[in-house]
Amino acid sequence: MEKIDPNRRVLDVLIVDDDGPFRLVLKEILSSTRQHTVVVCESGEKALEFLQRQAFDVVLLDYKMAGISGLNVLQWMHEQKMEIPVIMLTAAGSENIAVEAMKLGAYDYVRKENIDLHHVPVIVNGVYERYQFRKERERREMVERERSKSLVAIETFHSTLASLTQILDNSLSVASLNIEKYQSELTAHVKNEGRRDFEKAFKEIQQQFSVIQSAIKSMLRTANLLHGNFSDSKYTAQLEQNVNGTLKTAQQLVSASMGQKL
Repeated sequence: MEKIDPNRRVLDVLIVDDDGPFRLVLKEILSSTRQHTVVVCESGEKALEFLQRQAFDVVLLDYKMAGISGLNVLQWMHEQKMEIPVIMLTAAGSENIAVEAMKLGAYDYVRKENIDLHHVPVIVNGVYERYQFRKERERREMVERERSKSLVAIETFHSTLASLTQILDNSLSVASLNIEKYQSELTAHVKNEGRRDFEKAFKEIQQQFSVIQSAIKSMLRTANLLHGNFSDSKYTAQLEQNVNGTLKTAQQLVSASMGQKL
C-alpha cells in the first residue's frame, strides 16, 4: 500500500469497467488511501454521462465493454478536447489496442492479468503527476512564445521610434538655428521700444523648442529601456523612474515657459 502523503491533493478518479468485482476492488484500494475520491460505472454509456456532468483528475478505463467500448470513450474525449489523463485497462494480446489508445491520448495502460492491485494508487498518482508536468511545460512554452512575440514587437517599436525621433530632432535643430538666424537678422529692423518684446517672443519660442526636444529625447530613452531585458526584476522600477523623470522635466520646462509669458 502506498504511504499516505498528508500534503498530496485528493484526486477525483473515475473507474469504468464491466467486471463488477474487479471494479469494486479497485475502488476499495484507491479509497483506502484517503487520497482519492472514487466514482465507478460499468459501461461506456455511463462513463460518458459522468464525464459530461463531473470533473475528474484521472480515468481508469477498460478497453473492452459491450456497447460503447473504452476506445470509443477515449475517442469521444479526444474529440471533445477533454484533457483528463486516462489509464487503459487491457487484457493479454491487446497490445495493438494499447498503442491505439496511446495515440488517442491515453497516458498509460495496464494489463489486468499482470496488475498489482496494491500498486494502483502509485500508478494513478504517477499518471496525474506526469499530466501536471506536461501542462506546466506547455504553459511555460506558451509564455516563452508570447515573450518572443513581445520582443519582436518591442524591437519594431524601438526601431521605428528611434528613426522618428532622429528625424524630428534633426528638423528641430535646423528650425532652432533658423530662428536664431532670423532673430539676428530682424533685430536690426526693430525699434528700440519694441526690442524687449521682440527678444522675449523669440526666447519663448526657443523655450517651446526645448520642451519638444526634451520630450523627443525622453521618448527615445523610454524606447531604449523597453528594448532592454524587460525580464529583469528591476525593469518595472527603471521604467517607472524614467517615465516619472520625463514628466517632471517636461512640467518644469512648461512651467518655466509659462512663467516667462506671465
